[in-house]
Amino acid sequence: MSKLSRVVVLPLLITILMLYLSRSILEYRMIGTNVAKDATGQYVVQQDTPAGLWGYKRILAGDIIEKVDGKSPSSFFYIKNYNAIEGASTISLIRMGLDGAQQEINLVVDKGIASENLMLEFIIPFCSVLLFAGFSWFVYRRKQKDKAAIYLILFFLSTGLAYFSSFSSGRLNTVGILTFNITFSLVPIFFLQFLNQYLKRYEEPLVPRGLFVALYCVVTTILSLLVIRMLTGFDFYFFAGVPLILPFFIIVNLYIIYKLIEKFVRHRRDYLRTLFKFTLIGHMIGFLPFILLFGMPQLVGVNLIPSQVASIFLLGIPIVYLYMFMNRQLFDIDFLLNRFLYFTIISFIPTLLIATFGMLILSRHDFSWVKGMQMFLVVYLMLTLFLFSKEYADFRLRPNFNKDLYNFQGSLDRFSTRISRVMKRADLERVLEQEILSTLLVKKMAFLEVSKERVYASQSNTGAKGIHPSVISALQNSVHQLTVGEPVTVPYGLCIVMGHKGSTFHVLWLDDKENQTKYNLDELGWLKTLANYTAIVYENLYLIESLIEDLELEFQKQKGASPWVMRLIFNLSEIERRRLAADLHDSALQDQLIWYRKLESVMLDHAISAELYQELKMIHEGLLDVIHQIRETCNEMRPPLLKEMGIVEALGHLFEQTQIRSNYAIDFRVKQFTAELNDEQTLALFRIVQELLRNASKHASASTVIIELEQRETIRLLYKDNGIGMELVELSDSYQHMGLSGIKERVRSLEGEIDFQSVVGEGLEISISLPLESVSTAMEGKDESDDKYLVG
Repeated sequence: MSKLSRVVVLPLLITILMLYLSRSILEYRMIGTNVAKDATGQYVVQQDTPAGLWGYKRILAGDIIEKVDGKSPSSFFYIKNYNAIEGASTISLIRMGLDGAQQEINLVVDKGIASENLMLEFIIPFCSVLLFAGFSWFVYRRKQKDKAAIYLILFFLSTGLAYFSSFSSGRLNTVGILTFNITFSLVPIFFLQFLNQYLKRYEEPLVPRGLFVALYCVVTTILSLLVIRMLTGFDFYFFAGVPLILPFFIIVNLYIIYKLIEKFVRHRRDYLRTLFKFTLIGHMIGFLPFILLFGMPQLVGVNLIPSQVASIFLLGIPIVYLYMFMNRQLFDIDFLLNRFLYFTIISFIPTLLIATFGMLILSRHDFSWVKGMQMFLVVYLMLTLFLFSKEYADFRLRPNFNKDLYNFQGSLDRFSTRISRVMKRADLERVLEQEILSTLLVKKMAFLEVSKERVYASQSNTGAKGIHPSVISALQNSVHQLTVGEPVTVPYGLCIVMGHKGSTFHVLWLDDKENQTKYNLDELGWLKTLANYTAIVYENLYLIESLIEDLELEFQKQKGASPWVMRLIFNLSEIERRRLAADLHDSALQDQLIWYRKLESVMLDHAISAELYQELKMIHEGLLDVIHQIRETCNEMRPPLLKEMGIVEALGHLFEQTQIRSNYAIDFRVKQFTAELNDEQTLALFRIVQELLRNASKHASASTVIIELEQRETIRLLYKDNGIGMELVELSDSYQHMGLSGIKERVRSLEGEIDFQSVVGEGLEISISLPLESVSTAMEGKDESDDKYLVG
């Protein structure tokens, strides 16, 4: 069929068919009376007409049909071919009274559909066809190149037409019967073909292709027998008067459920688990009520519920599969089932008690407004107690049905502990990334910075390369609606605002979950809490960064910047040194030691040629030198036991290590020194001496260095070398490195005095004087060795 035929001819044919079936439904009442010919040749009503049909309480079991439309029953078309009375205008019957007397009754069948049946027999079915036609057009416009879409459209149309034509078929209209049997038999086949084609995208076809040939052959046979029956009046019933089409429908759907269960069991531990579980539950909810409440009871001659009511359950199936086909992500079925089971259990006892008390009260014949008030008070009290106890049940029972609650709470506790130690935005984003990837079923995420002008990746990550352009476009369109903690609807994955600075928002993008489900309510609540935590830390980090920038700007602008400003900057520098030293010690140094020991083990445990052994030995010694250098670097950046050793002993240890690496002699002279320095002064003196010795090694070319430490009214430090000296005019302020100018500013930060004396060729002399107690101690009493602010 050409594209034009599919778009124009098919809808036109369906429209004409709908108009004809509508006329047959609206013009005639459904009488619903079945008859059989007895031994005497009379047509006797087999059973009472079901409620809701015109013959209900008008035509009873045992009534003898005398005439229909003024003619003999044997000549009436529907009795002759279907043993049923439909489409009649008048009915004459004989009824036996209790006294054995015969009573002749003439009935006139009402014209047109009954007002009480209009909704169930025409409006709902007609609207269902229109709804499924709309679904079909929607799928065709969006997925016309997808072969699975064609089968889904056929499934929609066959379901809608089968439901609508069933009411025309119930009136024994020939076109209605043919339409119903054709579409009803094709519903499970079209569904099976759609599901088979849909699952091919996951390389998991449901059934072999040859099965469809067999099913179409069975349907062709059943429909051929139906046509023969309509032409000859010969019955081809399965048993109990049930047409063959019903057991075929039941068997195929039970087979589909079996195959879905088989697929679910096979994939219950991989990413297709949710897909097959969603498909299985959706299919069972739609088909099982029809099969269990109507189909199977009909096979044994029991009419449990009317077919019109049973068919309503089938209408949910197309909606379920439209959702599954048109969405890349499914809602989290496990989340919904856990909640449903939880609420089902806790609501059982209140429902039982309310129903019991209600029946006890209503069983009284003297029911009055007093009894109504009593019932209201009882129900009100019980529901109040129920809601009060639900709080306890939520705490004690609900985690047993939703195991993720433990994960989310533990994650929040862990995350709140870790973010208290971050010092930089990159550290915060790294901690957040680790927490999300370890808790959610996602593999890709990225941090984005969104402003009115553009959307760009955060400098601390490169994950934005895998984001679909439509996500960026959606963020740009919603920039005016961004709120911290609120998820943003995007075509792929999920975006949530984690913080902002001015008009720039920090947005976290999470890819689709691996199991192809949407983020459920618990996950969204957890992400919102993480976002609120993160937003606070973002704000604090920005405040700190802004403060440091302002301080550095003031430090650079003003030569005579406040001592406390310089002290703060030096303290921040020491914090960063200690952090870097800890990172070097815990990562690079430990890795070097591991490789050093592995190399040593290889050299001892294996037979190696002499030449290769010498090469490995050189590498072994080189690694040892690197390990030593890293240790020395860590010790320089974070002097060990500085506070415990005191400044005198710490400097002595420093001089011993320095003379090993340097070619000058150090003469350390300590005069009367009993002052107890605070941590900041001790560290400052140590750093000053460190820098002086570094300057002597790099620039002074000295052979002797004299350092004196003395306590008077102040702390006095004297440095003197016999190096090349310098012109004092060359000593200019510079804050880009720690040189002599840096020493000068560190002394000023402690409210001390420094004096330089030097002549080219005659060495350098530096005299430093520090007060015993600084007037403005910014961080006095703080344990500088505490590394609690380090990440990790």
